[in-house]
Amino acid sequence: MIHQPRRDFFRAAARTGLALGLAAAGRPLIGLSPKEGAAPGDDITLLNTALALEHEAIWAYGLAGKSGLLSAKAKEVGLAFQGSHEIHRDLIVDAVKRKGGSPVEPKKEYVFGVPLANEKDVLELAFKLEVGAARAYLTVVDKFQDRALSASAGRILSDEVLHATVLRSVLGRDVVPTFRLIEN
Repeated sequence: MIHQPRRDFFRAAARTGLALGLAAAGRPLIGLSPKEGAAPGDDITLLNTALALEHEAIWAYGLAGKSGLLSAKAKEVGLAFQGSHEIHRDLIVDAVKRKGGSPVEPKKEYVFGVPLANEKDVLELAFKLEVGAARAYLTVVDKFQDRALSASAGRILSDEVLHATVLRSVLGRDVVPTFRLIEN
C-alpha cells in the first residue's frame, strides 16, 4: 500500500513532468517551424512542416551512412531509421496531395553547423535531429483540423521518440531521465 504523502509526491511529480513537457513544446525546434502567420489547424502547412523535417532526416542519415565514420552496427541502425523516415515522408506526401496541396521538396543540401569528425559527432547530430522532430510533432499533433492526421502525427511522434531513446542509450546517457527535459 502506498502512503498518502508518497502518493501526493508522485501526483505532484507527474504534474510537474506534464508542465515541463508542455513548456518544452513551445521551445524553438531544431529544423523547420510552421510558417509565420499560418492559421492554427492549416493542415497542409503542418504537413509540409513535418515533411521538411522528414526530408532533413533522410538526408542526414544518408550522409552519415556514406561518411565512413560509423561502425557497421551504427550504420545498420542509421539506415533502419532512414527507412522509417522514408515511410513517414511517403505517407505525408500522400496526405498533402489528398488535401489538394503541393508537397515541399527536399533541399539539395542541409547545413547543420557542427563538425562531423567521428561516430560520436554523427550520433549526437542524429540525436538532436530526432529530439527536434519529436518536439515538432508534439507541437502540432493537436493542431490538425483532420483528426486522422492528428492520430498519424501521434504515431510518427512515437517513432521519433523511439529513435531518440535508442540514440540516447548508444551515447551512454540515461534512457529515461528523471524529471529532466531531453536537452543534450
